[in-house]
Amino acid sequence: MPTTYHLLTEGEPFSEFKGGAISRWCANVLRDDSEAVVVTPFADESWGFPKNRVIAIAELQTYARFRKGVGRYCPRAIRRVVLGRIFKSFLARLKPGDIVWQHNRPEFASVLERGVHAAGGRLVLHMQNSHLLHWVRTASRMELDHIVFCSNFLKQEAEYNCGSMANAAVLYNGADQKLFYPPMQLRESKPEPVILLASRLVPDKGIHIFLEAMKLLQRRGVLARARIIGVSGFGGSSDTDYVRRLRTEAPPSVGFEGYCVGAELAEKFREADVFCLPSIWNDPFPLTTLEAMASGLPIVATQSGGIPEAVQGGSGMLVPRGSVDDLANALELLVRNSEMRSAMGQSGYRSFKQNFTWTAVRREYTALLQSLTTCSNLAHSV
Repeated sequence: MPTTYHLLTEGEPFSEFKGGAISRWCANVLRDDSEAVVVTPFADESWGFPKNRVIAIAELQTYARFRKGVGRYCPRAIRRVVLGRIFKSFLARLKPGDIVWQHNRPEFASVLERGVHAAGGRLVLHMQNSHLLHWVRTASRMELDHIVFCSNFLKQEAEYNCGSMANAAVLYNGADQKLFYPPMQLRESKPEPVILLASRLVPDKGIHIFLEAMKLLQRRGVLARARIIGVSGFGGSSDTDYVRRLRTEAPPSVGFEGYCVGAELAEKFREADVFCLPSIWNDPFPLTTLEAMASGLPIVATQSGGIPEAVQGGSGMLVPRGSVDDLANALELLVRNSEMRSAMGQSGYRSFKQNFTWTAVRREYTALLQSLTTCSNLAHSV
């Protein structure tokens, strides 16, 4: 049977605690696929994958340091040589019909392209961000068997900048309904409803805008508390100047609770009354909005990137990004109206069940794989 190799980025460990969205996507979509292998710079046992389904290429960790250091000033040709050496042994293991599914790294795909096709394999590029825009010329020259985007926003952005893409598809992200689900009993109306924000604490996520909105609510006499879950990166990331400034400037109604994942994070979603995502960049298709919908939470988010593709049909409120007033107004409306919170939460939960379970994502992924396998068989028969 052909093997599908999912190649993570140089900075993405395959780990529930230390990994990010790509690690979570692979763990949930590939868990029961015995023909799928995760290729990563580093892995631990937290996702429970058998050792024969994970390949660690330690040199990718070295490349990550190189890329952040002198690699930033190196011509792309030199970086291609470095990557070619790193992937040499990996390419040697490919056999006809195998699929290399490259996550988020067009430059990796451009280096792998010739070797994958020489081995009779197929190459897929899966984008979860706008990194492709930095590689427009590379993208236009690559012969990809398929390119996948996590949202229509990303697909349209890429086609606008790189030209039409015949083999492009959208494969949405999902949430784990075994972890994220509504409380067993209806959320009670509280004197101080809890607003949850779960995110990396970086400027693009608009945490500073959220703090200003919370200050505005306080001045208006609106009773609400906020819990902020996250750190600057993933796992044990240290505080940055931005995070220290957030802690200093936060009003008394806002608490910072660090980083958590899995069941602990899911419980915090169930304890909340409103979920807020104040991103001020083109957030492609964040997982946390789906986890909020799975938890039956109403959402207040910004009209940016792929967020509106998830938050629709009455599941939440979208506001202009960067607007403290609009964000505060939407939060106040939900904080003051428990019936509206309940209705939006139920609507979001229905939308999640229909569109964004990992079961639905796996179904779409499997169909895409089958189409690639069929094309590969036809090519070999010719």
